Amino acid sequence: MTRIAALSLLALSLVLVVPAGASALTVGLGDQHPWAYADPRLRALGLEVARIVVPWDAARTEPAAVQAQLDAIRAAGMAPHVAFEHRRSDHCPGSPCVVPSAAEYRAAVAAFHGRFPQVTTFTTWNEANHQSQPVASRPETVAGYYAQLRAVCPACTVVAGDVLDSGSYVRWLQRFRAAAPGDPQLWGLHDYGDATYGTTTGTDAVLAAVPGTLWIEETGGIVTLRNAAGRATLPASEPRAAAAIDQAFAIARTRPRIARMYVYQWQAGSEDRFDAGLLRPDGSLRPSYTRLVADLAALPATAPTRTLTWKATWSKAARSRLVLRATCRAAGRRCAGTVVVSLRGHRLATRRYTTTAAHPVATLRISVRRAIRVRARAAARRPLTLAVRPTRPAGARTTTVLQLARPA
Repeated sequence: MTRIAALSLLALSLVLVVPAGASALTVGLGDQHPWAYADPRLRALGLEVARIVVPWDAARTEPAAVQAQLDAIRAAGMAPHVAFEHRRSDHCPGSPCVVPSAAEYRAAVAAFHGRFPQVTTFTTWNEANHQSQPVASRPETVAGYYAQLRAVCPACTVVAGDVLDSGSYVRWLQRFRAAAPGDPQLWGLHDYGDATYGTTTGTDAVLAAVPGTLWIEETGGIVTLRNAAGRATLPASEPRAAAAIDQAFAIARTRPRIARMYVYQWQAGSEDRFDAGLLRPDGSLRPSYTRLVADLAALPATAPTRTLTWKATWSKAARSRLVLRATCRAAGRRCAGTVVVSLRGHRLATRRYTTTAAHPVATLRISVRRAIRVRARAAARRPLTLAVRPTRPAGARTTTVLQLARPA
């Protein structure tokens, strides 16, 4: 067997599941503790995505902690979503309160992407309008960060502006949108106000202010909230927290532009200022957990799916050519979309694909420049990043990382 043929057989395949109808609501969990994801009560919920918040320079300052979180999420069978925020040492609005330059931010997120290539979903800056963040009054700066993050990983899913429904958050988003390159189509909201007080005005105001898709990046039932002095600004109430879970689901289910919602959090400590835990500090279940189980069960059944199986190999006939094959398994055998292909961060091509009942396999052949092949051949790891944006249904998007054999 020739070397080229042997290498071609090493390529891995990937199965991508694409909704066939209108996007159903995806529900995930937000929690910072790796041990939470090992709890069988969490795993019993069947959640597919998990959101964590890390400092913008985490690849340099706490890579081991990030790795532990990502390992725990993977072990739970969930996909990670990473949101960047202030440094651990910051004490905004006091001092220190560091606002990274665009160049510093780009270098930091590039280091993160290089160190943790399995993460392909990001939020530019977590709860960026909150006073604890150095960018609270600087939406234009965060818009610049968004441009840098998109440049670092053009194939990634990136939430542009992410805000808490407090203060002048709508104006913050408007300023961000005016400064951002293009017109971002994915936004984030923490809708604790609406969930806690049984309203919808905050969520509706954000939907009116921005286009595209909205993810509720944090929501849940706040049991108690304390200020820096330890005084309760929201008296403890587990029944109110349980009702907030129901309200969060009611909001998301009735607004089609909301595609994803993360419930925060699994468990808080007894001395924590913010406690929205589904578990009490002693580990016992709260009514919030029971309501979450019921609300998940009440979600509409997932629509029939189209399954795309992607395979990537190097061509046997031409060393400079990469061959991608998409096999569609669906009623009618029709899948259509666009795939963006990048090799070790170098965008190779953007191609459309279409399959039919008669021809369920689409084959794409992509030329790879010699300089890129040389760098890939010399690298210790060779991640091939595939970003699939199906045109049917509109708005669906899946991003993943494949490991491809070393080119000949």
